[in-house]
Amino acid sequence: MIKKKRGAAIDLGEDLPKPWPEARILAMPQREGGKPVLLVERNPGELEGPNGEDLVYLEGQPCISLFTGAGGMDIGTEQAGFCGLVQHEWDGSACATLIVNRPTYFRHAALIQGDIRQTPTSMILGAAGLRVGEAALLTGGPPCQGFSTANGRSRSGAYDQRNDLVYEYLRVVREAQPKFFVMENVPGFVDFNKNEYLGTFLRAAYDAYYELVYGLVNAAEYGVPQTRCRFICMGTRRDLHEIEGKLGSLPEPQNFSNGDLKRLKEWRGMPLFHHEDEALLMHAPGVRYFPDRELLIPPTPFRPGREDAGRSFKFQEFYRRLRADEPDRIVNGPRG
Repeated sequence: MIKKKRGAAIDLGEDLPKPWPEARILAMPQREGGKPVLLVERNPGELEGPNGEDLVYLEGQPCISLFTGAGGMDIGTEQAGFCGLVQHEWDGSACATLIVNRPTYFRHAALIQGDIRQTPTSMILGAAGLRVGEAALLTGGPPCQGFSTANGRSRSGAYDQRNDLVYEYLRVVREAQPKFFVMENVPGFVDFNKNEYLGTFLRAAYDAYYELVYGLVNAAEYGVPQTRCRFICMGTRRDLHEIEGKLGSLPEPQNFSNGDLKRLKEWRGMPLFHHEDEALLMHAPGVRYFPDRELLIPPTPFRPGREDAGRSFKFQEFYRRLRADEPDRIVNGPRG
């Protein structure tokens, strides 16, 4: 059981993972981060490269994770074939979760706890054992509370200092120059300040030397049994796009196609959806950003006019009555 005291290091107790070869634990997480501290260090490899660098076998393309939280996105990137080499997180409980889940996950990754505003990009790259431009992917979901439509202050456009952490994310992108980046946030990110914040963010990301594709996606359309709408922006470093012709894009929805719904409707003679036409909405997998054109607002993955359509405040009312024929809005894990 993880125990913690206010202002003290979190005691992982019997949850402390056994030693594993790729990394080692240096310190226990504090309740909340300030000055950056390296909690988990990657072990040097047994092989030496031509320039004296340590060589370690990696299980996929190198990845940097910012605003890691409990590691959900990191598990997804590992399953997609990437190898996390460094994580950065502020919250002590989240850092404790990242530690106790090793080495089942994150076995190659260093872990830094601290305020991202105080963490130089050189420290992040150094902990990962990477040089500028070597990371294949940089991921992260900066704090969303200041953009959430469930927050009355955000709906009024009030300033929230946590919103500025989006630009700390972009700072690391600009200085680390990964091949691709993926930024995730709530749908309210699009609407905040009448779409002005979205435009400012996209311009800054474009100026960091990235081609951009962005959009709103619903997790239920990608095989997750939950209605969860999120803003996703994917950047492709411009030299890759121009020289190699690569441009990252959002995947097309995989679930609730015409064929899927037809089969579901015939399941044991009972329709699972009373509103098949509404669940059928298929939208573009992403919107391309062009700095010299009018800003395009990404389409909502919900049919306009529905009670929970798009980015409306009602969509965030998780505790309203759930229809028996729709995916849940909250997925709760087992307790204990």
